[in-house]
Amino acid sequence: MARTWEVVGGGESGGILVREGRDLKSPQAASRLATGAQVDEIELIGERLHYGLRSGTGPPRGWISLTLKGKELVRLNQQEGPGESAEWIEVSAKKMQAFRVGSRVLPPEEVVPAHLQGKNPKDMLPPFKRLSHKEMAEMSVKNLPGHISGMKFPHNTEQLKSFGPEWYTEAFHKFGTLPKDNKVVRVVKVEQLPHSGFDAAGGAGHKAFIEVQYAKPDPNLHTKLFAKFPWDYFESETGKIYRMQISTYGDMDSAEILTNICCEHLLPFRIPKVYFADINRDTTNYVLIVERIPFGRRGKVVDGKVVEQIERKPFEILPVCGKYQDYLLDDAPSIYFALFREMAHLVAWDHLGRYDSFFGPRQSWTEEEYLATRVKNRKPMKPKKIEVTRNGCRSMMEQGLDFALNVASQIFTAVGRNKAQLEKMRDEIVEMALYFEDARLYLSSTSDWFGAMHMNLQADNAYFWKDEKGDLDVGVFDWCGFSRTPFVANFMGCLSGADADMLFAHEEGLMKMFCDECARYGGPKLDWEEMLLRYHLQIPSFVMDSCQWVARDIYVQCPRDEWHTIKSMRDDKFVDRWNVRCRGTTLVNCFEYYPRRNFKEIFDNWRKGKGREYISQIES
Repeated sequence: MARTWEVVGGGESGGILVREGRDLKSPQAASRLATGAQVDEIELIGERLHYGLRSGTGPPRGWISLTLKGKELVRLNQQEGPGESAEWIEVSAKKMQAFRVGSRVLPPEEVVPAHLQGKNPKDMLPPFKRLSHKEMAEMSVKNLPGHISGMKFPHNTEQLKSFGPEWYTEAFHKFGTLPKDNKVVRVVKVEQLPHSGFDAAGGAGHKAFIEVQYAKPDPNLHTKLFAKFPWDYFESETGKIYRMQISTYGDMDSAEILTNICCEHLLPFRIPKVYFADINRDTTNYVLIVERIPFGRRGKVVDGKVVEQIERKPFEILPVCGKYQDYLLDDAPSIYFALFREMAHLVAWDHLGRYDSFFGPRQSWTEEEYLATRVKNRKPMKPKKIEVTRNGCRSMMEQGLDFALNVASQIFTAVGRNKAQLEKMRDEIVEMALYFEDARLYLSSTSDWFGAMHMNLQADNAYFWKDEKGDLDVGVFDWCGFSRTPFVANFMGCLSGADADMLFAHEEGLMKMFCDECARYGGPKLDWEEMLLRYHLQIPSFVMDSCQWVARDIYVQCPRDEWHTIKSMRDDKFVDRWNVRCRGTTLVNCFEYYPRRNFKEIFDNWRKGKGREYISQIES
């Protein structure tokens, strides 16, 4: 696919000069190439571009200069795919051809990038510290140097603007992204993305678009960038809650920063090219600057449905899909199958040692070893815990039932608000709750079921494109929480936004896809029926956990007495409020999906069969 350029010079002279040949002394064309014209690259030799006119006015073909006396005449577009180089297209095409024919794919030889040679950024970070509210209020306003670069860095939109081109030049030089003989000469624009509304850009932090200009245009450098940085503790009550949840309750932010810095060259799929990343433990401030993904234009949306179909070229990035907005996807099942394929590749390469430089050496264990060291040595459960566990579960479940039956029944399906069905579900889950911890232990029964995994690979944490054959390939971002884990547990993070009909129709196929692809990429040969069992064992506890968010998140953003004004899940008051949309959609999906299978029977059969050695003993 040809790269394309936009004419940005010549505004005061009716366009830019075009010559018939590469030589600067070759004849001039009869007319100039108009400012704003779009051209296809035929050939690029040094500072001379041989082009073909795509749109706008001017000669249909000719040679033009990239710059004139230091001023940019044409600017490389970033609209064809995830990067500006055609190399990624070749990689994707080969990858998808291997998928079609079922050939084995093993990790290539590791080529350590310059910014990682001789150092490990993980070793440069002090231990994680959990700040109190008082400490956060005092420290988060400070701008201290990052532990990795040693530089002060911007951590809000205003600073992304005010730090200026000199900072971007030094930062990109230090990271090794920008050649030493080039520099950022202008910060063209910084635009913060919305954190509420239909097109909210996510809840884990603030995001912004950045556009920069380089002294020397370079096809390997993105001028359009994307930044992620933390919530401001003082911006709002919501901001304060999110900042404490994400930056202090767990070490989420450093996982995102370190994964982007250390693993970009290791992963079996594309991630956005990293330009700079750093964090300070004392302030919990951080910044991540990567290439901006050129998502395609979404067709017109009417009543929650895309009613305008747009023709896409091979390798053109599909439109962005917001979290819990699967109704905007043209083909939701194909999206989830692609995600499961890539999750399998991630696990498989971990089993081959691909990420040992990041996580450390993998450990291996048999079920016999696991039972002896992790299960059999547990202390018996005290009888009082039985009552406490079941009462706690019932209390959480009642929040969800009350929400569906008495507060927001209009957003639930007929099945999801069926009183008798919901009460049956509640009673079953309360009975199963005593064994949830046992089921979680079972997920790690052997090291085959343990591996590196993205925490919540939903459709909004990935970008997609189709190759010439129409097969879907994937790039991935949002790496907070990346770790080694009993990876089937992370399926909940991927599937929690999935429509119940889609999930019920395709869950067996998804498990088969994962198992087949894990083996094809060199990982363990897993049994898909066992994988489905492990997934099903998590559903009851996931339903219970989803109910607790009614009071903790949903009512915080949309009080109980306001719900009568909301007509459906397409209502602006539902869609525009991040936690209302995310938590509410999860609960709707849970209550619709649970009755599709007899989870109590599945759980009881496991408890009496494969899981009997994992069941906690009760103190006599």
